Amino acid sequence: MKFGFSGIKLFRKLGFFLNQATLGGSAALEGVMMKAADAWALAVRLPNGQIHVERHEEEALTKKYPWARLPLIRGVVALWDALSISYKSLSRSAELAGEEEEKVSGAAMYGTLAVSLVIGLALFVWLPARLAGLLVDEERFRFLFYVVAGLFETAILIGYLVFIGRMKEMQRFFMYHGAEHKAIAAYEKGLELTVENVRAQPAYHPRCGTSFIAFTAVVGVFVYSFFPPLTVAWYWIFPRLLMIPVVAAISFEVLRYSAAHHDPLSRFFRWLGFKFQMLTVREPTDDMIEVAIESTKAALAQQPAEKPVAVA
Repeated sequence: MKFGFSGIKLFRKLGFFLNQATLGGSAALEGVMMKAADAWALAVRLPNGQIHVERHEEEALTKKYPWARLPLIRGVVALWDALSISYKSLSRSAELAGEEEEKVSGAAMYGTLAVSLVIGLALFVWLPARLAGLLVDEERFRFLFYVVAGLFETAILIGYLVFIGRMKEMQRFFMYHGAEHKAIAAYEKGLELTVENVRAQPAYHPRCGTSFIAFTAVVGVFVYSFFPPLTVAWYWIFPRLLMIPVVAAISFEVLRYSAAHHDPLSRFFRWLGFKFQMLTVREPTDDMIEVAIESTKAALAQQPAEKPVAVA
């Protein structure tokens, strides 16, 4: 069980991106987190079968600071906001679900994060570049080199998701992910939040964090292709780290645009995102949908009544 929880934490760092529109959210351990403009809520199915719900007043950074809503900047701010709340909700859900038997010290936590970062860089940055270098001359065919490196990076990510998706804990986690999507879709359509209405909604959502990951792979090919050839491993990694905010910012704008438009390019990106979501989303059970509904209602409490903004 400990390994399963660690896998979830690593996946969260890689993947679930908080929707910064009217309502956003993410899966938690045996639960769902939902984020509104002024607060986030967590609902967890306890071992005794009851649903625990808690609401935390926390204004979104994009609402608190006007500059945080500027194009490109808003993507980096939203990502930071999302990762912060996602980590809080995941840790809290683990406590409620009984997965954490003892508190982890600060030193142990930062040590775990450091090791995870090193492993992530080795798997998703260094290894794809080395493999691509065996097939393509980076100096002569720079763009092709980054395309091949991006394909290797994507293949490694897909392999990782398929591997952890076989674990029982992750399968349930992905089912709660589907419940979160369905609840948001029902809210955006202005439907009453009942199990029947939510169940009828699609499990895939165009603003999902898994789609965001897929978009970063595509955007990264174009951004990194402007780099000069970097043959030394550490020199190759550091510029990639420095450009992460740029790639994330552009990918966020692509995510927002493709979710709200129907031109061929937007449809392609939505299709690509949905294909990736097949790896991280499962159809939820009714009891999971109940949890997502309770989280949604709690997040929207005390919010001004307004018509939901529907997304394509």
